[in-house]
Amino acid sequence: MKTPAKEHAEQEQRAIAVASCGAASRQTLRNTRLIIGREYKNRVTQRSFIITSIILLVIVFLAAFIPTIVQFVQSITAQPGSQTQVVVVNNAGTVAGLNETTLTSYISAELNGTTTGSLAPYAISSQPQASLSNLQSQVKHGKLDILLVLDRSAQGNLQFLYETDADPNNDSNLTSIQTLAQQLTVLDTAHRLGLTPSQTTRLFAPPSLTTLYTQRGQSTRPVSEIIAEYILAYAGALLIVIFVSTYANIVAAGVAEEKSSRMMELLLNAATPFQLLVGKIVGIGAACLTQMTCLVVVGIGALLLQIPLQAALFGAKAGGFIQYLTGVSIPFYLLFLIYILLAFFLFATLYAGLSVLVKRQDEVQNATILPRLLVTVGYLLFFLGATSPNAAWTKVLSYLPFWTPTLMLVRIALGTVAWWEIVVTIVLMLVAILACTWVAARLYRLGVLMYGQRPGLRQLVKMVRMNERKG
Repeated sequence: MKTPAKEHAEQEQRAIAVASCGAASRQTLRNTRLIIGREYKNRVTQRSFIITSIILLVIVFLAAFIPTIVQFVQSITAQPGSQTQVVVVNNAGTVAGLNETTLTSYISAELNGTTTGSLAPYAISSQPQASLSNLQSQVKHGKLDILLVLDRSAQGNLQFLYETDADPNNDSNLTSIQTLAQQLTVLDTAHRLGLTPSQTTRLFAPPSLTTLYTQRGQSTRPVSEIIAEYILAYAGALLIVIFVSTYANIVAAGVAEEKSSRMMELLLNAATPFQLLVGKIVGIGAACLTQMTCLVVVGIGALLLQIPLQAALFGAKAGGFIQYLTGVSIPFYLLFLIYILLAFFLFATLYAGLSVLVKRQDEVQNATILPRLLVTVGYLLFFLGATSPNAAWTKVLSYLPFWTPTLMLVRIALGTVAWWEIVVTIVLMLVAILACTWVAARLYRLGVLMYGQRPGLRQLVKMVRMNERKG
């Protein structure tokens, strides 16, 4: 049975333990906050960081004007008043019961649609057979765009000769001429068979087709939104490669610099390896996020500026990619940013943990081969996933944290993704970040203990286990 004095002593011990834990927690937060502030200030005040940021801001601002500039140049170089000159030489006699004037009007209506006057893309005229050689010479020398000759075979069927000076690999008029030839052939054949105009009209009547879908479609989003989301997904995959190659490498270089100057030993006397690691990654990450935020704000502002600018320059023809971006749903933009940030923190912990094992800064590239390889594989998987976003292998690999950002972005853009899959992949990435941070913090401590040594894999695993048992 406990005496009152013993119970009072145990209560005091518990109070002291709780107070110690509270003080330790406050000390951890204080140390981490100080390290974050130190790393952030050192990074954003560097002259190279400022100059690079200014150059990137200028590039992003000017790049936003590229679609408008291209469209403006095309509008200047184009000749809106010019028409494709088409001359028809009819050697077939009466076609579908139409005389020469009516035939020319019919051809003009089929090629130009509802557009008439000077805005019509084709200017149609007819010439007699005697002018054929002269017309062929004009086509050959580029003075005439299209020569269309109508003739008949021995069986009385219509034949067409299409001559043009256009590039055979880039003839935008061929499809229209083929459609016209097919329609004239049907009309002429129906006329020769003795069909009345009403019967001939019934040949072109649309079929009565009733469509019934027994399964629900995979996507009801507009095509413009899917295109814009794919472009953003590709931009995300590209940004992951750039950020990891640039910003995570900055983390690794900072760790290697402290290791080579023995500064880390002094820092470990005032803070734990976990505090140092988290402070460095978050501090440098915040500086990089500041730079990225400035770039995004300037880029969005420049894109929004294109809307009134294009409206003033092009009127109803304005739009294009700017309209695509405005059609993307807000949740996709949020997921776009979340996956990029998670990818940065995940790979930054790997870079920091591996770079602490080197003796000199020039060895950082060799030490970080593994995370760079993982990033490259993820970038390549993006293009493979774009061909089959709903395939089983794409879904399985998208749950692996190292490749989640690129594959999930392409799956969301092109495939069908349930809401719980997004939650699960984000949770898995957070768990992976914590696990990598735990391992990297121990590598921090081992990096100081093994100063001047080049540890092997077996020795490294052994020391991590010993360190874990001591913890």
